[in-house]
Amino acid sequence: MLDIRIGAPQAHEYLTVFPLLAGDDPELPYALLADAIAAGTLRIGEVGQGTVPTLLAHNSGDTDILVLDGEQLIGSKQNRITNRSMLLGAHSTAEIPVSCMEHGRWHFDSDLMRSAPQHSPAKVRRHARETEVKHAYAGVAASPAALHEGQMDVWASIADTAAKLGGRSATGAMDAVYGANAARLDQMQRAFPGLPGQVGLLAFTGATPIGLDIVGGRTLYARLHPRLLRGYLLDALDRAVDRTGASPAPVATEASVAQTYLDAVRTAPRVPAPTVGKGAYAVLTGAVIGGELLDGEAVAHLSAFPADDGFGRTDRPFVLREGPLPRPSERRRRPPPI
Repeated sequence: MLDIRIGAPQAHEYLTVFPLLAGDDPELPYALLADAIAAGTLRIGEVGQGTVPTLLAHNSGDTDILVLDGEQLIGSKQNRITNRSMLLGAHSTAEIPVSCMEHGRWHFDSDLMRSAPQHSPAKVRRHARETEVKHAYAGVAASPAALHEGQMDVWASIADTAAKLGGRSATGAMDAVYGANAARLDQMQRAFPGLPGQVGLLAFTGATPIGLDIVGGRTLYARLHPRLLRGYLLDALDRAVDRTGASPAPVATEASVAQTYLDAVRTAPRVPAPTVGKGAYAVLTGAVIGGELLDGEAVAHLSAFPADDGFGRTDRPFVLREGPLPRPSERRRRPPPI
């Protein structure tokens, strides 16, 4: 992993963000998905007449394109979320793994996908990582095609968030939840500016971690910061609503808890898995679940979420945990936190 240090925390309402700063001056020679789509060098559409867990991506440009897990793609037959971080080579075509983020639509509203202005929340992104970890503990490498196994949990998470925060739509679209909360998110976002030298962020609600993202280049991360942050802001709003609809009092986040989490990410066992495009991909297991995309020795993207997501809690600090991840159905059967 990059030489990372934790910056001073930024806090507002129920979210605390620890900026992750690079010790050197890393840069990566990639284009980003949203920029490449806007420039017309990346075209993403359906495979033939459409298949839910796969889209066809064509990079006609001279530059490799970095795609992060959790990118939201809007249009075509239904909105999707990218399920794994990928590096699409220049002048290449690839089928990329995705999940549906719009349960009730299966008809074309455009030929090509466009990029949403925000990243997906960790609550939704973590389902693909859970699938990877389940395969890793079974001794089987999680192929890109296997990531569709978390589809039902993706839909359930979107429906739960829409019920709490508003944004229910006829097609159950995640994009509608963001639209319903746009003004609140805009107001909150101003409290978390990107910093010089920042290459990532670690987000908490109180003492409970939400997740971490690191991009191995300062310039690229600066472009991604508002999008990634918006996903974590929605997570924070979601977690702030308890079963009765009241908002619990914020709990302070200690810097030592952030350091413990970062150390867990550094030392997490890595299990190689096949991926799409260039680079090498590994699944993080143990106390965190995540994915790491390397291009040679360089970290292109790393994301990591706590193995036990502690959903709804703001008072439980991160603790190291080993062993297989319980199946999503088992986690849902647990009693809700008090």
